[in-house]
Formats: sequence, structure tokens, C-alpha cells
Amino acid sequence: MTKALTFRKIALEDIDELAAIVADAFVDYSAFAPAGWLPPSASEQVDVLQRWIADADFWGELASDGGAIAGHTAFVPAARHTSQAVPDSTLAHLGHLFVRPQYWGSGTAAQLLKRAMDAAALEGFVSMRLFVPAGQLRARAFYGREGFLATGEPFDIGLGLPVFEYRCSLER
Repeated sequence: MTKALTFRKIALEDIDELAAIVADAFVDYSAFAPAGWLPPSASEQVDVLQRWIADADFWGELASDGGAIAGHTAFVPAARHTSQAVPDSTLAHLGHLFVRPQYWGSGTAAQLLKRAMDAAALEGFVSMRLFVPAGQLRARAFYGREGFLATGEPFDIGLGLPVFEYRCSLER
């Protein structure tokens, strides 16, 4: 049984560990990625997280079991997404929702997602989008169960992997 989770805002000192979690998850994408695909490194993820955390409208939170980080989530306004910006001030972009494998099935991802969606709604966003690799069937099923719907055909956001855009209303 997993310990009770605590949640707190992502801080600069968390970036290296969070980047390692993301890089580890990307390694698993090799199972469905095109031949020759190389996952982004932890150092590339550090750069991404440092840019995001410097953004005044960044929101990020992590879950901890008292010792280890179980997972984290983060969003920015979709208008400032680095590769797929859209001029919609009511749309939040969930850029990260990563949970360590030992916490899969524990409800950690659902808790993190709910907290991010609630925070985005409180900040005035009316909907949220995210990108999920077409081959990441577990994640696609999860987002579907959580009320997100795919909006079109897969496309590449610069990772060399086809992704789907999913969206969900934050109005409840």
C-alpha cells in the first residue's frame, strides 16, 4: 500500500528530479516510437522546466509520499506553448503529468490532474488541452476516463512522435 500523498508547489530545487522522471518516462516511449527515435534527455527536460517555472503564469505541483516524489503536473497558458501556441486566453495547456511507475494505479495521476484542473479553473481558464503520443495507449485511456476528448488527427509537435491533442472543459 502506498503512503498518503502530500502536495506542494514545484520549486527550482525540484527541477533535476522532475526532469529525471520525465526522461525516464520518455525512454519507455521507444516501445511505440518510430525506428531511430531518441528520447529527450534529462538535461533537455531541465531546460524546459526552467523556462516554464520562470513564466509568471506557470502552475506546477508535485505529489510526495513523504520521501520520494510520486509524480508532478504543470500547466501554462496555451497562448504561450512553445510549439503550438494558440491565441485563446481561456485555454490552459497541461504540459506535464508524469507519475513514477510504482504509483500507477494508485490514483496519484487522477489526484494530480484534478488539482491542476481545479487550479486552472480558479485562474479563469475554461478549458484545458494536452498532447499525448498516439502510441501511449495507457495515457490516452486515462485521459478519456477523466473527461478529455481527442480533437483530431495525430500530428508532430517537434518530438518526432505523432501526438493527439485532447481537450476538456473546466466548467463544472
